[in-house]
Amino acid sequence: MIFYGVNEQIEMLIPSRTECMELHQKFDMPQNIQRHSVLVAGVALALAERLNRNSCRLDLRLIEAAALLHDVGKMTGIRTGEDHAALGAKMLDGIVDFAVAEIVREHIWLTPSQVAGPLTESLIVNYSDKRVKHDQVVSIEQRYQDLIERYAKAPVQTQFLLQKLDLYIALERTIFSHLTIAPQGTEIMGITINRIKGAYPSHGNEKVDIGLAGGGKIG
Repeated sequence: MIFYGVNEQIEMLIPSRTECMELHQKFDMPQNIQRHSVLVAGVALALAERLNRNSCRLDLRLIEAAALLHDVGKMTGIRTGEDHAALGAKMLDGIVDFAVAEIVREHIWLTPSQVAGPLTESLIVNYSDKRVKHDQVVSIEQRYQDLIERYAKAPVQTQFLLQKLDLYIALERTIFSHLTIAPQGTEIMGITINRIKGAYPSHGNEKVDIGLAGGGKIG
């Protein structure tokens, strides 16, 4: 893959899965974060493909690339305390299509107006990330219960996470209202790294905790 500079007047493309893997290596992404990202992409594609069969018009290539790259800033964010989503988008600026970087930037945020709006590639990646705890597909409730247990040190933090959980449950209802499968169905819960073509091998860089985003942002 050719890495173009930020200031070069060249149209950036949506990277392929292979190119996303090259970017993982370029940014020294730990192997467990790579595995998490691959599984998020698997969930996102499973949902998007089904949604497209029910009159949605989602860009599958954009979804896959953004899902694979959504935590590219995670390791640096853990070290520096920066917002890993904004950092990841900055790291990708000038390397990939702007739409990919924007989904990376948005993947830890969700507002009521977004939930009430149309389904987008960004929302599918965002939701799918919240269905994957490390490298295992879980329910939204399980994901947030884990975050509360590990990171809510005060009542205000617990309340913040519960409010986010309510938003993601509402988004889940919207997504699955277009589908004939259930959130807890085997079609989603049965997705594993071993079932995804091109998954990473079991060796790689050091393992780090991927549950807490840099800068105190949980996502």
